[in-house]
Amino acid sequence: MNIFFTIQHKMKKLPKAEQKLAAWILDHSEEVIHMSAKALAEAVHTSPATVVRLCYSLGIEGFTDLKLRLSANLPEIKGDLYSDIAPDENVATIKRKLMLKVTDAIEKNAEILVDTAVAKTVDLIEASDIIFCFGIGASGIVADDFFQKFLRIGKQSIYNKDQHLLTTALLTNDVSAMLLLVSNSGEKREVLQLGLTAKDQKIPIVGMTSKAQSTLAGLSDIVIHTADGGEAPLRSSATNSLLVQLYTVDVIFSSYASRHYDKTIKQLEQTKLAAKRIGEN
Repeated sequence: MNIFFTIQHKMKKLPKAEQKLAAWILDHSEEVIHMSAKALAEAVHTSPATVVRLCYSLGIEGFTDLKLRLSANLPEIKGDLYSDIAPDENVATIKRKLMLKVTDAIEKNAEILVDTAVAKTVDLIEASDIIFCFGIGASGIVADDFFQKFLRIGKQSIYNKDQHLLTTALLTNDVSAMLLLVSNSGEKREVLQLGLTAKDQKIPIVGMTSKAQSTLAGLSDIVIHTADGGEAPLRSSATNSLLVQLYTVDVIFSSYASRHYDKTIKQLEQTKLAAKRIGEN
């Protein structure tokens, strides 16, 4: 876990005293590494207890752990690589900044992705004759990726950007099915409407969202909780959310493929060969 990104991401959710302390740590990271908890508290005009509470709020063991994590990220701190893209930056710096953000997002996602939720999703895929998939915008790319992956290995799947067509498909379905809904916020109106339709049809819902308390999470039979991409003026957060969702789809697909290894490999080879033949004609 990259402590610098963790502080940035949790800043607005912290109590005011901890926000003030966290902001000072971000601005004086190199100094903090060589300070005691008491010295840090005096510098920020707060109490040592606030320092301890902040560490717990950040999900770390204590102030010593905080200093170790800051020390590990010192080269990037000195290089000012934790800010968003700035005017007239060179390509090398932009590459390093984005690599840090993407790596941190994937690592956080791996930590919060619940193994049992993935396993239950695989169980549901096995039990379903057809998989319906839906998402809006960037989340639609994720739903489409899920659809394509499982279609290639013989699982009947449907993905459509048109909410009305997918609603019709849900209403006229007469076989065992599941619905994958992808929404980072968990509050997209079209996504929720499809979820309600699936509920009426008694079709199980797998909801992929970064908001565990969202409406989508409440509608879902299985919640796939992903990491939040954070906020950034140039929308790099949207890219992070997309990448962690695609990573999550890969985890689900790979888990299914692992259970059905020989059959999956055979079907992938068959579809690859068929696609190659089409390309040659």
